[in-house]
Amino acid sequence: MALDENDLIYVVDELRLKGYNDNFIIKDNLVFSESLNRGFKEDEVVIEAAYRFDVTEDAYDTQNIFAVFIPKCQIRGLIVDLLAMYSYMEEQSITRILRDAELVSYIFDDQDPYVKFGLKKVTPADFDKDSSRYLLKVGFPDFPACPAGTAFTMLGFDQQEKEYIWLATSILKDNRLRRIAYDASGS
Repeated sequence: MALDENDLIYVVDELRLKGYNDNFIIKDNLVFSESLNRGFKEDEVVIEAAYRFDVTEDAYDTQNIFAVFIPKCQIRGLIVDLLAMYSYMEEQSITRILRDAELVSYIFDDQDPYVKFGLKKVTPADFDKDSSRYLLKVGFPDFPACPAGTAFTMLGFDQQEKEYIWLATSILKDNRLRRIAYDASGS
């Protein structure tokens, strides 16, 4: 399905108007509906459309959106993959259907190359200057609100400035990036 917009935030709005109202995430090898609080196996999921958003042709910053239909429940929604993280997840059946979806690419002009979704953007060149300065925090409860209408599941953190940042997608693959998962028990 063709889109009128080419900026991820506006595309989410456009797809919501077309009936894709649920938010889905990948959880425990399932496509998990946040409204139903229930997961679905890959054979219960239809990827009706998939989109990739790059800032430039040689992008180091990519986001994906998947338009999802669950026939059994007659619900439609979106998987908003702001960090293209599902491309880097370990191979499992549910991520395979996302990787196999034919992505329609859109190039958009990032209005401010130093800010992404309201956060300071760190490029691969910035990261190379001092990789030990940055962390990837996963599942922390103090993440800022996501302008795409979903919740951030992970974000970069600048230890020097003590603030959340946007890490360019390609940095997520860099083995120098330290990852820290939130531990609710505090241990």
